[in-house]
Amino acid sequence: MTDALALDEPLRRALLAYDARALHAGGEAAVYATKYLREVAADVLEAMGACGDLVKREFAAESYRCLSAAAENPLGQSCREREDLLNIACHGLADALLVGPQGRADEEKVHELLAERWTASLLAWSRVFPARLDTVSPPCVCGALGTRPVLVSGGS
Repeated sequence: MTDALALDEPLRRALLAYDARALHAGGEAAVYATKYLREVAADVLEAMGACGDLVKREFAAESYRCLSAAAENPLGQSCREREDLLNIACHGLADALLVGPQGRADEEKVHELLAERWTASLLAWSRVFPARLDTVSPPCVCGALGTRPVLVSGGS
């Protein structure tokens, strides 16, 4: 398996978690989000072993550390700080995919790649969380909007 193939799937899954605003989930959905991020971190760890390029491995290692910290929250960070860690992990994986011969990725290309893979929050939520969790997450205490599906009753 090539480095790009090994890193592509964890990047896709990490971006879905970021776009779904998964770290703002509460209750049972928060537990599921933690499990999901642990799985993505494990996939990154596995991809690191498949990376033949030392620089790509370093970017993947940084992504792994950020994903693990976001999932486990050892320092008791806020949901926004954990979301920042997830964002750093996504950037690190994109850098690993696009790194050039000088050991750096073109920042513009990294942002293009991330923008191309953007998914609307509720669609991303549906790809990360099972349907049974669509309405069980309470609003996030930080007040972030668009963090979970909300049922709208049809009155008339």
